[in-house]
Amino acid sequence: MLMVYQIAEHVGDNVKKTAQKFKARFTATDSQLLERAKNKNSEAFGELVKRNQNFIYRTAMGYVGDSETARDITQDVFIKAYRGLPYFRDDAQFTTWLYKICKNQCLNLLRHRKLETGEAVKGEQSAESQIPLRLGMRKLIDLLAEEYREIIMLRYFQDLKYDEIARYLDIPISTVKIRLYRAKRELKKLYGEHRTNEM
Repeated sequence: MLMVYQIAEHVGDNVKKTAQKFKARFTATDSQLLERAKNKNSEAFGELVKRNQNFIYRTAMGYVGDSETARDITQDVFIKAYRGLPYFRDDAQFTTWLYKICKNQCLNLLRHRKLETGEAVKGEQSAESQIPLRLGMRKLIDLLAEEYREIIMLRYFQDLKYDEIARYLDIPISTVKIRLYRAKRELKKLYGEHRTNEM
């Protein structure tokens, strides 16, 4: 009978340890996970990937408009992030850093595509997207300057709040509001021109 109690006690200890690991994994902040990931803890980095992969995928999709390419970019972003962990500044937000890596990957891909097709490279325009939006809105968004296109995508494609956008772009909330206002004004102007040209 003593042996049964010892086995039950041993199993109970293992269950407690597993529960503590599980709880620590899901209650850890990004900063805590990042610190562990910097110390070569692959589980911590895996949790950071799980928390951010949908956002990075949607961001890539907004730039390239192709789900397969967006998946590839998402994977590349996390590979670059993992390799760059030793260089990550602790005063920065991890999500902001990921967003910037994703944005750069997308813009590099779009520049490369334009060079392959012989089009002039313009930093303010992205390649045409296959994302179907009513009235060719996607094409009009692509005509916006990059800072306006970016703010429109984060607000309306990603459905982020002003403070979240400010954190991702590392700019003040007031700048987010101003850029969004100007982006909508420019989009309205482009839409008017588009409608006039159709008539």
